[in-house]
Amino acid sequence: MLPDLRTTILILAITAIVSAIILFLFYRLLKEVEGLKYAAMGAGFQAIASIFLVMRDIIDHTLSIMVSNIAYFLSMLFYYQASRLLADLKPAWLVPSGVVAIVSALLVFYLDDQYLPERIIISASCVAILAFMTSYSLWGKAKNLPGRFGVALSFFLIGIISLGRLISAMYDPVRNINFLDFNQGYMIFLTAIISTIITTVGFIVLTSEKLQHQLRQQMSKLSKARDIAHKSLQEQQHFISMLSHEFKAPIAAINANADVVLILQKEKAPSVEDSLLRIKEVSGRLTTLVDRCLNDEWIAHAIEHNQSDLELLSLTQTLKDVSHEFGVHFQSSLTTDAKVMGEAIFLPVLFSNLISNACKHARQKDSVTVTLLAEADAYIIHVSDDGPGIAEQHHQYLFDKYYRVDHNKADGGSGLGLYFVKRICDRHNGHIMLNCDELTVFTVKLPKPEVLNA
Repeated sequence: MLPDLRTTILILAITAIVSAIILFLFYRLLKEVEGLKYAAMGAGFQAIASIFLVMRDIIDHTLSIMVSNIAYFLSMLFYYQASRLLADLKPAWLVPSGVVAIVSALLVFYLDDQYLPERIIISASCVAILAFMTSYSLWGKAKNLPGRFGVALSFFLIGIISLGRLISAMYDPVRNINFLDFNQGYMIFLTAIISTIITTVGFIVLTSEKLQHQLRQQMSKLSKARDIAHKSLQEQQHFISMLSHEFKAPIAAINANADVVLILQKEKAPSVEDSLLRIKEVSGRLTTLVDRCLNDEWIAHAIEHNQSDLELLSLTQTLKDVSHEFGVHFQSSLTTDAKVMGEAIFLPVLFSNLISNACKHARQKDSVTVTLLAEADAYIIHVSDDGPGIAEQHHQYLFDKYYRVDHNKADGGSGLGLYFVKRICDRHNGHIMLNCDELTVFTVKLPKPEVLNA
């Protein structure tokens, strides 16, 4: 047995209130989705319209008619704007607001019960126009979007039902309804309950489809960005390969000329011979670095992907060689040779970067010192200088890629030196720290081989 008209309208009011609460909470959850705000406002006006319908026997009859009708018109107006925004269209207020204003003004002249057919015609006309407009705004791109198609069809049916009410009121006008007691017009309110439920579900589905569409767009953008990055990486690798080829010739020439000078029979000053030997050491290391680091993407895979090729190396000798290369003082507190599991190519790069920076920023080059100490499970290497130091606010970013600290004198660096220092430390299971209390001191801590093999 179906409920009477009074109960049906009460169910309509409860349904409209629940719908307004659901859409409001959905809007609060997803504020960034354009259109949900208007959908929640539309549901709110529909709830107000239903509440004033229920209160028609309690409050002034004329007030109930005006508020319930105008609130329902406004709900359709905001549903229309919400649909446009969720369909990626701009809001359009002029025409629908004009329709609402005109029909609301007409209602003022037909508030008595004798004008019930006229009110039905006015109300049905407004709802039909707004429903068809909403359906049309969603229909444009609904072919591959089942949710949008379903909501567009629902509003189209609401428009058809309203058009049917209009025609029925014109040809078979209802003259006398004792509101809330008589069952005539029952189907109108039952249809309103169903349409409220469908509208609420529809806007949730529309939002889900919009979010899915945005996600697909973002995935597409990320895919394009990845392709561009891959292409840029390839171009960079080609450039590096070309650069490595160009590096080999001058390095080989330097090395060859140093050999020629060394084998000359003419007696040379010790300082000259020492300088030539240092030139050969540096050119030899550069040749190896070019061959292994710059060719065939080796540097990218080795540094960025943390591919280790560790062997037992003399840390003491590495530090001596690099210190000698830069002409800085090296001191060790150890009586035996310090051995570490290291990368023969990158371990010298680590310390040469630190020493190079120290020489660049030291007030006196003689202050640059490399110190080797030992702890129970690790070796400690200090690279210190008497330079101006680095402000504390830079410390947390110092080892970031391309990060540079501005100094009074331009150093021409790329911001990669300390980044690679940190990455090489990580590759060797080590740590690096900075202290600028008195001197500028970079401290590298590398584990002893027995610690790694434990």
